[in-house]
Amino acid sequence: MKFSRLVLLSCSAFLAVSPALAQNDSYSSGGGATYNETRLTAQEEQVRALNGRLEQIEFSMRRIEQTLQRMQSDTDSRLTKLESAQTAAAAASVAPPVAQPAAPPVVQQPMAQQQPAAATPPQPVAAPVDANGTLGALKMQGGKVTGGINKPQSTPLPTTPADYGLTPQEQYERAFNFLRQASYPEAEQAFKSFIDKNPKDKLIDNAKYWYSETLYVRARFDEAAVAFADAYQQNPQGSKAPDSLLKLGMSLGALNKTADACVTLNELKSKYPSAAPTIKSRAEEERSRLKCPAH
Repeated sequence: MKFSRLVLLSCSAFLAVSPALAQNDSYSSGGGATYNETRLTAQEEQVRALNGRLEQIEFSMRRIEQTLQRMQSDTDSRLTKLESAQTAAAAASVAPPVAQPAAPPVVQQPMAQQQPAAATPPQPVAAPVDANGTLGALKMQGGKVTGGINKPQSTPLPTTPADYGLTPQEQYERAFNFLRQASYPEAEQAFKSFIDKNPKDKLIDNAKYWYSETLYVRARFDEAAVAFADAYQQNPQGSKAPDSLLKLGMSLGALNKTADACVTLNELKSKYPSAAPTIKSRAEEERSRLKCPAH
């Protein structure tokens, strides 16, 4: 009887402890998985946040690129209108020479007797240092030199360039701002400075093209032709090569070098068949104006 009681008490104690042990085993086996899931969820949220930030940056870059394209298109349009006006004015200013009336014959007058030129007075010769130590305005008195310049003027220092300390990108933007404001002399100097300082920069093609434009819009066609030829040879495969070749042909046409202009425009047509429609249209207009032979 005592043994049966002892067995029952032992079974009751075991049954009371078993649920706690089972609960502890369940916690130990599931705790690690829960922690890993929590970390994975946090990392997924970080990745989503980074992706969202990257999309915002890409959207901002696209907006900046679209803005720059609109600004360049606006500048091209205004320059095109100004070029047309300048070309028309230059053509109107060329008028046939007016025949001048013949000058009346000149009556020879008897030559007056020339008077002998007055003898040039002898120039004073600098006297050597005398016994008192005199040399021009300098004098030695009591072991001291007197008569010198008290405040001599030193050679002025060269002025600091306006683009000093600017990065190549800032130098280019400064020059392009002058061009946008139609300040062509300032734009010419700024683009020339950029070209001299940054011959290997990624913006050198654009800089050479816009430098040539500052000459063309002011009807300096001889200089513009040389500059556009240099801009084209800088990079014949570059984005500004068709533009440079077109303006080279137009500059030669303005200089009445029709044959050279037609050769240049034909080269543009054959070498760049996929050029922008505006470039091909202006090239055809110029070929028609110059009456270039069919190519």
